[in-house]
Amino acid sequence: MLRSINKAFEEIKAQDPDTSITVHTIRVWCQEHKIKFLMAGKRTLVDLESLLAYIGQNK
Repeated sequence: MLRSINKAFEEIKAQDPDTSITVHTIRVWCQEHKIKFLMAGKRTLVDLESLLAYIGQNK
């Protein structure tokens, strides 16, 4: 499931309203290739499953 960084953040925030993860954190993880993502022009699309696995919510 590909989501924009903002939409991926909204998904995490919906699951955990008190999360410490920010949009900036997700952006940095993409730049460091810690999570899977795809560039669509200038837009970064985050693989939501990869993000959830990285933060340990999807085991």
